[in-house]
Amino acid sequence: MKASFWFEKWQTREIAFHEGKVNKLLEKHIDALNLEVGSHVFVPLCGKTKDIAWLLHKGYKVTGAELSPEAVIELFEELQIEPLVESLDGYDVYKSTNLTVYVGDYFNLTDAHIHNIDAVYDRAAFIAMPASMLGQYSSKLIALSQSAPQLLVGYSYDQKLISGPPFSIDNDTIAEYYKSTYSIEHLDSIDSGEKIKGVAPALEGCWLLRPNKK
Repeated sequence: MKASFWFEKWQTREIAFHEGKVNKLLEKHIDALNLEVGSHVFVPLCGKTKDIAWLLHKGYKVTGAELSPEAVIELFEELQIEPLVESLDGYDVYKSTNLTVYVGDYFNLTDAHIHNIDAVYDRAAFIAMPASMLGQYSSKLIALSQSAPQLLVGYSYDQKLISGPPFSIDNDTIAEYYKSTYSIEHLDSIDSGEKIKGVAPALEGCWLLRPNKK
């Protein structure tokens, strides 16, 4: 799962993972995070998701991280926003009012880049990672967000039918990486209305991760 894999996906426009509308489970369950207007939401591996425009419309501040510059350029074009672009620690940083996106390797981010996070919205980032990378991914996310609550959205399907990404997840998968930090609540599952890679019928699930009481 090298960076070149995702660069190629965007360059060849093989972006079936991009959801061209606001995610239904985000709309339905955002209130579970108990966010106030002005709260800061981190969106890892954000692509050009329509969810960012929706979060901004709700009055939240959003910071995203994305490997593909093409995705981020298109994100701002679709938002009809002209960003300020700066260079920082090897990242191109796209900024506008209430929106900042770091273009580069998620795994090199530190709390010097991502800080004061009130919540994480993870749609299809966790499920983009093979099992060999999930420990590193989840540990980085916990550190960057300082264990902020999460709304995690992903697919559940028969992994025997097709290989990922996206990879299938369930309660046990999430618990393996997050139970030491969070209490995990499965909020919802709906028929995704699609087949993964045209083969595997899938449910789309939503989980709420709340920091464990210390």
